[in-house]
Formats: sequence, C-alpha cells, structure tokens
Amino acid sequence: MAVFTTLALATTLSAAAVIGTGAAIYGTAAAIGGTVKSAKAAKAAAAVATVATNVQIKQQKETATRQRRSAVRSSIIARARGQQVAQQRGVATSSGFQGGISSLSSQLGSNLGFGSMMSGLGQQYSSLSGLASQQTADAQRYGAIASTGMQLAQFGFGSGKVTNPFATSGTPLGNPNLGMY
Repeated sequence: MAVFTTLALATTLSAAAVIGTGAAIYGTAAAIGGTVKSAKAAKAAAAVATVATNVQIKQQKETATRQRRSAVRSSIIARARGQQVAQQRGVATSSGFQGGISSLSSQLGSNLGFGSMMSGLGQQYSSLSGLASQQTADAQRYGAIASTGMQLAQFGFGSGKVTNPFATSGTPLGNPNLGMY
C-alpha cells in the first residue's frame, strides 16, 4: 500500500517537477542566448571603438601635418616680405634685420615643437580612450558570461533535490515510514 501512495505522490510531484524543470531549462536557454548575443555585441562594440580610435588618431596626425605646413608657409612668406622691405630700405645686411630673420626661424621651431607635442598628447589620449572603451566592453561581456554561469550553477544546485510541497515534516515525501525519496 505504501508503494502505491509513493507512486501516486511521485507521479504528482514528477508532473510538477517536469514543469519546473522545463521552465528552468527554457529560462537557462534564454539566458545563454542572451549572454551569447550580449558577448557578440560587446565584442563588436570593442572592435568599432578600436577603429574609431584609429580614425581619430589619423585625423589628428593629418591636422598636425597641415598645421606644420601652414606654419612653415607663413614663416617663408614673412621672411620674404621682410627681405623685400629690407632691400627697399637698404638694411638687408643690418644686424637688426638678421636678428629679426633669426627670430622668425626660432619662433617657427618653437611653434612646430609645441604643435608636435600637442598632437602626440592628443593621439595618446585617443588611444587611451579607445582602450578604456574596449576594456569596458570586455568587462561587460565577461560579466554576462559570469551571470550565465551563475544561472547554470543555480539551476544545477536547484535541480539536484526534489522536495514535496505537501510534506508536513522534514521526512522524505512527508511520510516517516519511508526511509528514502
């Protein structure tokens, strides 16, 4: 008689367990699917951030090159105008004019050095910003993977033990005469 009672309870419990297990499997599959999509999206975002950083660095290099050319061009024009005026006035060989020309060259060198330094700092900032974006995307991807792992672990621990919702005591299936599940 106890065997039939156990079978009846087991059948009732197994239907509930099947439904619960099915829901857990579906939920886990959905979580895994979401994690895979999240990981792919984070990886794509990291790749795009790297490309954007490289484009920004190239843009900064081109801007710096253009600014250097412009500074050299302006210096050449200023020097030529100065020489023309100095020749018209007859002071092209004076020390004052020669000092002015030297000052133009010195100022050009200073401006080029400063521009190069600022360009280098801008490139370094862009690289670091891109790296930070990539590491953030990687952290999010690894977080999603860890979350899925935890969900799987919870599912594994949760399904290892079937309990009787109708039990009135801590004994298996609520029956103290049954020594096992």
